[in-house]
Amino acid sequence: MGGSQVHPPQSLLDGLVESFIREVGASLAGNETSPWSRTRAVLRLSPERGARALYEEFALLRRCMVDAVEVLGGGDAERAVVNRCVDEAVDSAVALLQRLKDASAEGPRVPFGGLVVEWFDRPSEAGLQPGSGSERVPLSVH
Repeated sequence: MGGSQVHPPQSLLDGLVESFIREVGASLAGNETSPWSRTRAVLRLSPERGARALYEEFALLRRCMVDAVEVLGGGDAERAVVNRCVDEAVDSAVALLQRLKDASAEGPRVPFGGLVVEWFDRPSEAGLQPGSGSERVPLSVH
């Protein structure tokens, strides 16, 4: 094994998917409050990866959830709930990222119910120069 292994970047949504899916399930069962605001987990925000990474990861999560709804016999109404919930989450996450970059940016319309951290990728994950760090810094606590 060589010393220059390249590992894919860690998902920014790791650790929150299970809680979010559980809360979307509660919304499908009739809970009218925001599943994103009820999600108790850690959201990682990476200025290096930017909003594009969030959009890509939420798009993958959306596809998985919509596929699951279809496999379980859900219809248009259930898909609409899932899509609304994911739209709300991605809009909020991107607004939080913008606020991280610019403190005067408008905050999210729907608050996230968990902990938000700024995520610094290891150089091998993000293609950055050595010494750029891999530490995690809390951004805010809800």
